[in-house]
Amino acid sequence: MVCTGTQLTLPASHRDLAHYAQSLGLVRLATWYALERSTSVQAPFSTGTALTQTLFSRLEDAGVLRESRAAEPGARRAIYEPLAWYYPVEWSDPSQLQSILRTALTELSARPDTSGAKLELWEALATAEIETYLSHLLRRHTLDASGARHVVHTMAEDWASHCLARKRYLAWFGVRGAAAALLRSGMDQEAARNAMLEEMRRRSRWLTVKAAANALPREDFCFVPDPQWKRPVLLEVFLAIGPPLGHAYWTELPQAHFGERTACDRLCDDRYAAPP
Repeated sequence: MVCTGTQLTLPASHRDLAHYAQSLGLVRLATWYALERSTSVQAPFSTGTALTQTLFSRLEDAGVLRESRAAEPGARRAIYEPLAWYYPVEWSDPSQLQSILRTALTELSARPDTSGAKLELWEALATAEIETYLSHLLRRHTLDASGARHVVHTMAEDWASHCLARKRYLAWFGVRGAAAALLRSGMDQEAARNAMLEEMRRRSRWLTVKAAANALPREDFCFVPDPQWKRPVLLEVFLAIGPPLGHAYWTELPQAHFGERTACDRLCDDRYAAPP
C-alpha cells in the first residue's frame, strides 16, 4: 500500500487539496502552512535552525515540495531567513493556497485525536528554543556554542519538571558558572562545560525541592523573551491551533494540558511521523 502523503497527484478541487493536506498529519500540515506564512511575515520560521531543517525535510520526504537552490521560476521564499522551495505539483493558485491550508489545519486541529501531535509540536518548539537560547548565551560568553544540543540532551531528565521559562533561567545560571570556570581553568572549554552542567543540575534540584514544598511561585526564576522578541511563525501557528496558552506557553508544562501519553496517542503519533 502506498502512503497517500507521498502521492504527487494534482487535487481536482480545493476540497481535495484540503483532504490531501490533512492526510499529511497535523505536524506536517502546520509546517506547510507556516512556510506559506513565512513568505509574508518578518520573523524566523521556527524556534531553531535544526528544527526548521527537520520539518522542511519531512515535507520534502512527503513529496509536497523541493528545496530551491537557485533562482527557479515560481520559487517560494521566506522573507526573514534563507529558506526557499518550489512545488513539484501545482497544488493551487498561489493566492489561494495559504487560505486552503489554514482552513484544513483549523479543521484537523479540532479533532480530539490530534492531541498527541500537538504535544509533539509543543515539545519540539520548546526544545529547539532552549537550544537556541543556550547557544546565544554561550557565544556571548566566548564559550563553545556547538555543544548546546548536547547540553540540552544531557539535561533532559534533570529539568523535565521545569517549564520552558525556568529552563531558560537555568541555562543563564549555568552559563554564568561556566564563564567563571573558563577563566579559572585557563580557557579550558571542557572544564567550563562540566561546570555548567553541575551548576544547572544543582540549581534544578534546588528549584524542584522548593516546588515540592509549595514554596516556588509559578513566575519565580523564570526568564521569558523581551517584548521585542520576534515570535517565530511556526510558534504563532501552534498557539493558534493548540490549547489557549499565551504566556502559559513559557510557564507551564505541555503535559499539564495534554496529560499522559496513552497508547492511542502513540498510535496517532505514528500516523503523523515522516515516511521512512
